[in-house]
Amino acid sequence: MLETLEQKDELKSVGFEKDTWILEVPVEVCQREGFPQGTLISLTLKNDSIIGEYLKPSEEIDDFVERVVKEEKEFFEEIKRVGD
Repeated sequence: MLETLEQKDELKSVGFEKDTWILEVPVEVCQREGFPQGTLISLTLKNDSIIGEYLKPSEEIDDFVERVVKEEKEFFEEIKRVGD
């Protein structure tokens, strides 16, 4: 049976690049599965399937996420500016 997440614990999309999305794993799932808080999951579309992989916190992943978030922020700020 699927459990619903409370509003405060919605899945958070951290970034995307081409056919891959990076999501934060909810705290409850990290606790239940024994993952460190801040664990991410990568979902990639490939050959009509979705491939998932846990990305445990590391400096390399933190740098990647920071770069992707910065790129998205600049992109959305530009879209907002053009729309005004």
